Amino acid sequence: MVVGVGTAALFRAAVGSNSYNFWGAVMVIPVVLALNIALIRHVAKRHEEPWFASLLAFGFALKMAGALARYYVAYIVYAGAADAERYNLVAASQYKSWREGVFSFEIAGKQGTQWMEVLTTALYTVVGPSPLSGFVVFAAFAFWGQYLLYRAYCVALPRGNHKRYALLIFLIPSLLYWPSSIGKESWLMFFVGATALGAAKFFARQKGAFALLLVGAAGTALLRPHLSVLLFASLFVAQLFRPTADRSTGIVSKAFGVVLLGISAVVLTSQSASFLGIDDLSLQAVSDTVDSASEQASEGGTSTFDPTPISSPVDIPGAVATVLLRPFPWEANNAQMLVQSLEGLLLLALAVHAWPQLRRLSSVLRRTPYVTFALTYTAAFIWAFSGFGNFGILARQRVLMIPFFLILLALPSVERITEQIPSRRRELSRARR
Repeated sequence: MVVGVGTAALFRAAVGSNSYNFWGAVMVIPVVLALNIALIRHVAKRHEEPWFASLLAFGFALKMAGALARYYVAYIVYAGAADAERYNLVAASQYKSWREGVFSFEIAGKQGTQWMEVLTTALYTVVGPSPLSGFVVFAAFAFWGQYLLYRAYCVALPRGNHKRYALLIFLIPSLLYWPSSIGKESWLMFFVGATALGAAKFFARQKGAFALLLVGAAGTALLRPHLSVLLFASLFVAQLFRPTADRSTGIVSKAFGVVLLGISAVVLTSQSASFLGIDDLSLQAVSDTVDSASEQASEGGTSTFDPTPISSPVDIPGAVATVLLRPFPWEANNAQMLVQSLEGLLLLALAVHAWPQLRRLSSVLRRTPYVTFALTYTAAFIWAFSGFGNFGILARQRVLMIPFFLILLALPSVERITEQIPSRRRELSRARR
């Protein structure tokens, strides 16, 4: 009764405000919440861990709070000076035509931005021109991408520290805040999760792997083909170094996977080259384009700093620290940067705590190609973004890499690692016999 009366009072106040952004959200958001709560209950029943249902619900509640915080900063603190406002304005001017069946749009200029405008228009065609509703819908979409990343971890590392990874993937501040708005990161988070689950199923030889990889490639390539290249190139490397049993079928299966993933990486690379305007696919040309994008991302604002692009092995430690951990607390000049700096200290502390497992990383890599995939993608991402000299842009971009780095902080305990080594040897011995 209290909820019903409160909702009625809120709706009456919203209609009286003459703002569809507000009163439209009062109608749309409860529907979105109800659908997601039903989906959470359905998903939770499939997990045996008693803690998972509560954590998933709590994580979703924090994700919705992150969406509201993101909206407040974008429209109240910055008065609409955000990428979300561009998508909102374009969608608000076109959604009525779409409702009448007139679909007119032109993909020109920056492909990712143009497609994001199309996606926002499609959403407004259903829910109306309410950016507040849009933030909540996109945040929920990104949340299920985080769930897919968790499922990928469970499939790839059945003896891993599932609870620690779940706590990190659902509660870490950057994943609660940045991919929670009308924006590319929210869309990409879901399809990065689909790609990760497809990779985990592919290495575990489970059904549905290729369908998930196809969906993930399509979704990421729509906005950022170069992100697809990083993902599938990392998948190719993991398959290349994947251990095989001493059987002809195992060798043929590995070779088939290498060829298939190699072709996928080449196709995505050509699409990415077209997206970035590169005619020459040499390493130098790609490096020059990355440097140019880094310079543009470092211009203006109070969050700029001197980056550490990787040009030699000496630059690697500084680049890793910058992309993963910075800004440091003494570099923060606003509340967002301060929270980001505290998260960096948390990741550093977790890395120190996980050092016994990290010392045995080579053993895990030999047995678990998914960890090789995650490590390769993390390293490639750090190289690609090491030249970005703006903390705000860097924090927003790296949320698409952090879930894979978190895998290294939630590896199986040393005891479980050592337990698996003899069993692996017995499997190889049986295969040889």
